Amino acid sequence: MSGPLRVERDVEVGRWIQDALAEDGTVAAVVPDAFEAYARVLHPASIAAPHPEGPDPRWPDEPRWGEWHPLRWARSGELLEREPREGPWADTFGDEQLRLDDGSLVSPPESGEPPLDLLTAILETVLDEQGDAEVLAGVWEGRGLDPRSVAHFSWEEGDEHRSRAEIAARAEALTQRMRLAMAERIDPEVRAAMRDGAVLGLPREGWGRGHVLLRARLRALVDPAWVELAGLGWPAPQGEQMPGDGRTPNILWPTEPQGAPAWMVATDLDVDSTIVAGSARLVGRILADDRLEAVRATPATRIA
Repeated sequence: MSGPLRVERDVEVGRWIQDALAEDGTVAAVVPDAFEAYARVLHPASIAAPHPEGPDPRWPDEPRWGEWHPLRWARSGELLEREPREGPWADTFGDEQLRLDDGSLVSPPESGEPPLDLLTAILETVLDEQGDAEVLAGVWEGRGLDPRSVAHFSWEEGDEHRSRAEIAARAEALTQRMRLAMAERIDPEVRAAMRDGAVLGLPREGWGRGHVLLRARLRALVDPAWVELAGLGWPAPQGEQMPGDGRTPNILWPTEPQGAPAWMVATDLDVDSTIVAGSARLVGRILADDRLEAVRATPATRIA
């Protein structure tokens, strides 16, 4: 690999995490119950106002939205007149998009991986508090790294005069083009690890949640530009901008001491928050960081 990451094919280095995780939808199912303190960093929802030019002329009966902006859970509660509960977003706001009185639309947070800006803010604090270290990162082998997850369909002007077969053929051609573009953005060593099954199942093997393990220096991951050379599905800086971003790590921890790291950052595939575990001082700094919307948690806090 040419970027800051190196594939670790010996997944036994992470086996201890499997043995330490619970299976109950709590913080302890994402990070081990072995740290002094825990913070839950909430992934932002998003909000968009109606497009200033109104609906798309091609679909005059369908609403069109302007630019999407991040929206914190606390502000969502104010706008929707609901008090956010301790658990996931859906416990308070449900799973569907919500319309405000002014016509704006609120969309639920993304689950499954930390947004890059959120991860960068977390790791900046970890680096400043704990110092640089060699880390292991676990990246799910699914969406973003699996070209089979890509499919394309769009309606174009004149399609009302085309046959279903013609439309389907165009969609298939675009899908194949997008899949090839994604495959080119994934490092060959990452593809080989996935192909050979050199992945760590989290929280357990056989759950369809294999994670490619990668070694890096923590300092290298504080600069968000690392994704451009990571080989994890992100577009190259001057490359063709096909739809979709690559993946960020689902779990990060320092390699030493083995089995007893000072900190851990982890995001479950079905969870809309990222857990930061470590010392009380580290967690206190995460909670006080204005860039993040974070709440204190315990191993027993339900997050799914």
